[in-house]
Amino acid sequence: MLNIYSRDAAPDGAFTVVPPEGAGDEAGWCEITPDGVWIDLYNPDREEERYVEGVVGLNLPTREDMQEIEFSSRLYLEDGAAFMTALVAFYGGFDHLQSGPVTFVLHRQHLITIRYIDPKSFSIFAERTVRHPENCDRAHEALANLLEVLIDRTADLLEKASATVDEISGRIFAPKRGRNLERVLRELGRCQSDTARIRDSLVSFGRLLLFARALDRELVGADETGFNAFHDKLRTLEKDVASLNDHSAFVSGNIAYLHDAALGVINLEQNTTIKIVSVASVAFLPPTLIASLYGMNFEFMPELHVPWAYPLVVLAMIASAVGPLVWFRLKGWL
Repeated sequence: MLNIYSRDAAPDGAFTVVPPEGAGDEAGWCEITPDGVWIDLYNPDREEERYVEGVVGLNLPTREDMQEIEFSSRLYLEDGAAFMTALVAFYGGFDHLQSGPVTFVLHRQHLITIRYIDPKSFSIFAERTVRHPENCDRAHEALANLLEVLIDRTADLLEKASATVDEISGRIFAPKRGRNLERVLRELGRCQSDTARIRDSLVSFGRLLLFARALDRELVGADETGFNAFHDKLRTLEKDVASLNDHSAFVSGNIAYLHDAALGVINLEQNTTIKIVSVASVAFLPPTLIASLYGMNFEFMPELHVPWAYPLVVLAMIASAVGPLVWFRLKGWL
């Protein structure tokens, strides 16, 4: 699907679908004109890619190109345009975070986004742009404002992960009743995976912002005032990303601590169980010895014929069981 935002469009019809080559002049279709500031390619097929390439005169990166991890494959200049790819973390209907690449192409008066994922940030920015068309007056302004929404959304994801970690912390250190530490370990593993995806996203945003801030004014296509405002906005976003990186490092360290704490609590509970079994074994060993002694079938055992022998043996067995327990208690082992 290909959506376009035109600065001259009415707020209730700002986004329209652009046809692939040869689609004809059907109702609802429009051409990409210089007024088309933001061109959003979502899950494009090859015909849609060729259509946009023919209009803007650029070779757009393919899905395979966007997945390259080399720095030179994600951030580069070509044919007078800046190609910038960043990893974006999103839920996408799952209960854990996903991530995928999004490419931003800044080409004179056009901002082209290419994506095969559907982060909520894009719909948020689209709705915001319909209400405030000035967010997309120029391509570089659209880029800065869209990056701001993406980073704000990443911050929300990080806050949610942090809140989940705090909730898990309360469960680890809560009283034993109702605590399922095996499930806690699985949840911590998922939180660590989510935090890692967020950190990867923030690192890629940081590199993109640094690259975008190094672009010259001619490529950005702005006057001096707009160029300075663009730089100031990117510098502010860089500070936000740096702050979020620090917070994600804190959350990741907290997850590692809680993981070790959960394993420690599990070991303590296992040791407590083993200790109880060991104490019980030691406490019942002397009575067992006495019972075994008088269970022998020897002919000469004079105690067997004494009237008070049975209660005496029972008392001896009780005393031999209680004695070790009292001793362990005095030593602080129980």
